[in-house]
Amino acid sequence: MRCIPKKTLNKIVRKGHDYVAQVKGNTKELLKWVDFNSSVSDPIDEYVTYDHNTHGRYEERVCQVYDDLYQIENDWKNVKRIIKITLTTLSYGKCTKETHRYISSLDVDAKTFLHIIRSHWKIENSLHYVKDVSFEEDACRTRVGQIPFVQTMVRNLAINFINLNKFSNIKQARKLFAWSPHRLFNLQSFLL
Repeated sequence: MRCIPKKTLNKIVRKGHDYVAQVKGNTKELLKWVDFNSSVSDPIDEYVTYDHNTHGRYEERVCQVYDDLYQIENDWKNVKRIIKITLTTLSYGKCTKETHRYISSLDVDAKTFLHIIRSHWKIENSLHYVKDVSFEEDACRTRVGQIPFVQTMVRNLAINFINLNKFSNIKQARKLFAWSPHRLFNLQSFLL
C-alpha cells in the first residue's frame, strides 16, 4: 500500500489548519533529509525538561527546533519546522535513549512543540491503551458487518461512563460492573 502523507498534510493546510507529524521509516527519503538537516545545522530553539516519576524513572527530554529545510521544502511544501526530541531514560540503573523526529507547518518555540507532542501521547495513553489493555480490543477478531462498529461504540460509552463517575482504575470498574450489574443504575449519566 502506498503512503500518501503529503496529500493529507497539504489538505490540512488548505483547510486552514496546522499539523505536527511524526516522521518514521515509512517515509525513508524524508527521514533521511530530516536526520541530515538536524545533524549539520544548529537548532533555532531548544527546550529541556527533567521528570522524576513515581515508578523510579528519571527522564530528560530535549526538544530541538530546526528551520533548515534543505531537500525537504521542494517536496513537502508546507513544512516550516523540523522538530527532534531526544528522550533519555534512567530506570533501575539502565539508561536508554530514543530520538523522535517531526515536521510541522507551525512556527512556534520548542516548549510549545514539546507540549503539543506530549498532549498527543496523553490521548494515546488514556484512551487507546485503555481500549487495548482493559477492554482487550486488539484481541477481538470480529470483522463482519456492523458488529465491530457497535462494539467500539459500546466500549467508548463504557469508558466515558467510568471516567464520568471518577473511577481511578478502569479494569477494576469493569470487573465490578460485570459481577454486580445492578450497580450500573447508581451511575451518573451524561444527561445531568
